[in-house]
Amino acid sequence: MDPVKIIITELKPGMFIVNPGISWLRAPLLYMQEGLITSQEEIDTIVRQGFAEAYHDPSRFRQMDSFAKDPDADHPGGLANGDDDFADWPDPRTSLVSLDEEMPQAKAIYSDSFEHVKSLMQAAQGGAIDVAASQPYVESIVNSLNRNVDALISLSKLKSSDEYTYTHSVNVTIFAVAYAHYLGLSEDNLHLVGMASLLHDFGKAFVPQEILNAPRRLMPNEQEIMQSHVLLGYNHLKKVENVRPEVLQGVVQHHERHNGTGYPYGLSGKKIGIYGRILSVSDNYDALSARRVYKTPMPANVALALMYKMRGQAWAPGYVERFIKMMGIYPVGTPVQLSSGERGVVCRSNPNFPAQPCIMLAFDPVGRPVKPRALDLSREPEVEIERSLAGNEAEQMDITLLLSQAFQ
Repeated sequence: MDPVKIIITELKPGMFIVNPGISWLRAPLLYMQEGLITSQEEIDTIVRQGFAEAYHDPSRFRQMDSFAKDPDADHPGGLANGDDDFADWPDPRTSLVSLDEEMPQAKAIYSDSFEHVKSLMQAAQGGAIDVAASQPYVESIVNSLNRNVDALISLSKLKSSDEYTYTHSVNVTIFAVAYAHYLGLSEDNLHLVGMASLLHDFGKAFVPQEILNAPRRLMPNEQEIMQSHVLLGYNHLKKVENVRPEVLQGVVQHHERHNGTGYPYGLSGKKIGIYGRILSVSDNYDALSARRVYKTPMPANVALALMYKMRGQAWAPGYVERFIKMMGIYPVGTPVQLSSGERGVVCRSNPNFPAQPCIMLAFDPVGRPVKPRALDLSREPEVEIERSLAGNEAEQMDITLLLSQAFQ
């Protein structure tokens, strides 16, 4: 009997989940971890991870009373020990203002935050620092994301700078606060996530510049020195008056891994707090998709696909899945080529159908500029994204201008 596609809320104990072999890019919210569903608890965990559909094999359905006689029955690995951090969190994507209206403020906020992080880390060498001075910048980022989440997120991938450490700190703050908001954390917690993010790489102020800015991959001994930035930052910040423990948690845990392979302490599972988890996902995404002196930026969808493969290993179940749902496979600001040959930039994500965002078109199939117009792929079943564009392929696009025209 052929596998049957169902919506995730139709899952029942006793169903056997199968992998239909569909590309992750085409079905990012399709649950494809094979195995027998043994309890409602497992189903609830799958739902909380953000999946929308699944395939089950009716011929392998088992009545639940058989499990009493077979305690070793197969089940989807790891689901029995689901993560309790996820409740029925909301999906806050409603914009209070248009992208065009928010973009000027977002540009100023990004620039000011960059200069603040730069000054803060340069001042660290001189001794005492004023951590409280970071609060207005965090507040500005929180408020901008609340007004229109896409403005700062799009700028995070447009800003190219040799001063990676500073841009990275601002980018991680943007992603982490947006993600924490998406997960439904309170306003107070958003500010704590933001402060932890802005300071998460503070320890790099004490790493030798020749290692920090090396135009190549680091040697093993250099990598060890680089990794010391976590404890260097943590040990300095914990001496600063009124730095909240949640902020210190995010700083010291942002390189820990769910399976215990991270550093500095090799924490695993629930020993890693929610601040450390949120920062870890956000930090990895920016590191993979950013331009560095020794590598070209990885397209956003490729970075997210790589992170998806690490789910349940680097991060607790549900964290990467929900981050992807928030960002979309093709985040706002991603230049793409469509199956029609047209080229444009993603101007609005689609959390319910991440592979079908809204595109602001810039070039026709033969490469001629066109009057920008929005194309909602969720309403164009014959057109799909063929690939994202990288490097010089996107140089002819004025992405900022295209985004500013998206909702005029």
